[in-house]
Amino acid sequence: MTYKTYDCNSYRIHTIKENKFKTCHLEIIFRKPVVKEDLAKDSLLVDVLTENSKKYPTRQELMLYLEELYKTAYWGLTSKAGNTMMLDFVLDFIDPIYIEEENYLENVLTLPFEMLENPNVINDEFDNKTFKICQKRNILEAKSIKEDGFRLSVTETLENLKNSPTSYHTMGTVEEIESITPANLYEHYKKLFKECTCDIFVIGSLDMDKVVEIIKKNFKKRVINKEVLSLNVDNEIRKKALIKNKNSEFIQTNLNLLFNITDLTAYEKNIVFNIYNYILGSGGITSKLYQEIREKNSYCYSINSMYLKYDGLLLIHVALDNKNKKNAIRLIKKVIKNMALGKFTNDDIKDAVDNYVMSLNLTFDNQVAILNNYVFYIFDNLPLIEDRIKMLKEVSYEDIVKVAKKLKLNTIYSLDGKEQE
Repeated sequence: MTYKTYDCNSYRIHTIKENKFKTCHLEIIFRKPVVKEDLAKDSLLVDVLTENSKKYPTRQELMLYLEELYKTAYWGLTSKAGNTMMLDFVLDFIDPIYIEEENYLENVLTLPFEMLENPNVINDEFDNKTFKICQKRNILEAKSIKEDGFRLSVTETLENLKNSPTSYHTMGTVEEIESITPANLYEHYKKLFKECTCDIFVIGSLDMDKVVEIIKKNFKKRVINKEVLSLNVDNEIRKKALIKNKNSEFIQTNLNLLFNITDLTAYEKNIVFNIYNYILGSGGITSKLYQEIREKNSYCYSINSMYLKYDGLLLIHVALDNKNKKNAIRLIKKVIKNMALGKFTNDDIKDAVDNYVMSLNLTFDNQVAILNNYVFYIFDNLPLIEDRIKMLKEVSYEDIVKVAKKLKLNTIYSLDGKEQE
């Protein structure tokens, strides 16, 4: 595997030469600070820019052309990593060595830039039919959150972090999506090239110099924006935990306990806390939370912990009957305290490290996972997989006790279910 960066002044191309896959993968990532008022527009814009273009004005025409390119796939997504919003345009295609067509590589690499630079726009407005299709799709997706107790409870828990990027939903609200027009979305589109930092990542068994040559010929982003973006959100630490609950139409209660994680070093953030979290609650049936709340006391249906690294938070989610809520909260606090007191074993650490290392080793068989590791290596200095494996094997008992003491309860939020007969 060979990694190389090409500086193209207004954007960078990162190539990962890897010969073990029969396909190639490309991502064009635009980044900017999270702005609450822009989130709905960001998500809708990515949808519109992957639906069709001036050259392929309908979805059907685009899909037919993708079929001609030997079932190439092209799509987009938005994601929020802490305080950074990412607008990601993704291309999957067959390695050219398996295609006899002479201009295949150039044709396939030209497509995403054709889509980005020549959208389906008339008189400074996005095509209305295309816009309406995508707007409706985004509205349905935003509404679907209310149909899932887990997603809704997590969303509403994080909303209690007032005026924090963590509290904003990536898609925006239904009302915000409905307020967007074809004209103001086009104005927002023009900011994509002016205000965003852009990085392009490519992985595959390709002549990377040729790939860069084709991209530079087709991508004419002229505004240089090399703003240093921080992913990390400094969420406020409450003197006293906020306790809230809300009735719902769900049968089960969805309970969330949210903790601030204070003053982690880079080593603790990237390495040690993952092992702590595995032992605590993300390690399935062997975790301390599962064993105490589910196995020993049968107070819940499921329980797990989620490490929100760039938000400096740990979230524990429990699905349970409402009558067991107080006992579950009491035992969760007990487990958190016991971890800080060092009430776990070296066998717990070994199990966590072995499983985490195994999952990292599996990423070598996944093209997208390899590329994503390089994405965060570039954006946040995340150690590469080989380095992380070495560091994980060096995590000590003392390291875990140290991070276990850095938790401070922020919020207890309960989306209460109906009492079962």
